[in-house]
Amino acid sequence: MSTKKNTSLAIGAFIAGAVLLVFVALIFFSGGRLFAEKDRVIMYFSGSVQGLQVGAPIKLKGVVLGQINDIQIIFQSDDKTIVTAVTADLVMERISSEGSKIDHDFIVNAVANGLRAQLNYQSFLTGLLYVELDFYPDSELKLYELEEDYAEIPTIATSFEEISNRFQELDLKGLVSNVNDLAEQVSAIVGDGQVQKTLTNFNQLIVSLESTSNNLNGEITQMSGQMTQTLSELNTLIGQLNTTTPKIAEALDKSLQELQTSMSNFDDATANVNYLLSDDSILVNQISSTLEDVSRSAQAFRSLSETLEQQPEALLRGRKLTEGD
Repeated sequence: MSTKKNTSLAIGAFIAGAVLLVFVALIFFSGGRLFAEKDRVIMYFSGSVQGLQVGAPIKLKGVVLGQINDIQIIFQSDDKTIVTAVTADLVMERISSEGSKIDHDFIVNAVANGLRAQLNYQSFLTGLLYVELDFYPDSELKLYELEEDYAEIPTIATSFEEISNRFQELDLKGLVSNVNDLAEQVSAIVGDGQVQKTLTNFNQLIVSLESTSNNLNGEITQMSGQMTQTLSELNTLIGQLNTTTPKIAEALDKSLQELQTSMSNFDDATANVNYLLSDDSILVNQISSTLEDVSRSAQAFRSLSETLEQQPEALLRGRKLTEGD
């Protein structure tokens, strides 16, 4: 009987020790989060969440804030869309803002400032996903508001999802049809020999352009020689002008000096003429006396002429006296 009691006590102690070890392990591996205050949030993903499992971590800038505790599919009958609701518990003690306590309103303000959730790979080999939180201020704010009890964090598509959506938006059938039409048109053009004609015309054009280029190069070379000769002649002319101009300027200066001397002599001659022609000059008095003598001679000659006209014989007999004499 005592043996059974001892066995029962041993089994009970073993079970109690095992439970204690499990409890300690839970506390150790949870990092103290087992009894930490948590805040539940919900996220809605419109794309596939394959690889996301319950217990997957949710991180912000690489820091684990919590884990996924539920994944559900929600059918929306209004617009016939399907979304995946992912709920997670966040350990708010791991977030601080200037030493103040973080509460429920922190999530709401963070969402208004661009906080978004995005799926990311834990490992490309396993294909497991986790939820990455980050701030995207320029992203669209889309809230489903299907759950009022939990704070909702908006989601954004991953790069792979965006590429997949772009491929889905492509009209592959129309693209293939256009490619087929283009191939038929190319085949028709090749069959008509238009390509060969075009290549022949293109070769002729190249030959013509090459000939034109050669002619143009020859003309440019000739023009360059003529321009060189012209520039040489122009330099020679400029040199001659530079040599001749001082001589011309010297001769012109000499001529101006001689002209100035002549003008001075002319002024002196003019002054002498003015002196000779003045009223009190000797020449003017002599000329006046001579003119008076000439006037008296003319009067005497006129009187003689009148006498001879009236008495032609006066030259032989002498002049007869008249009653007036």
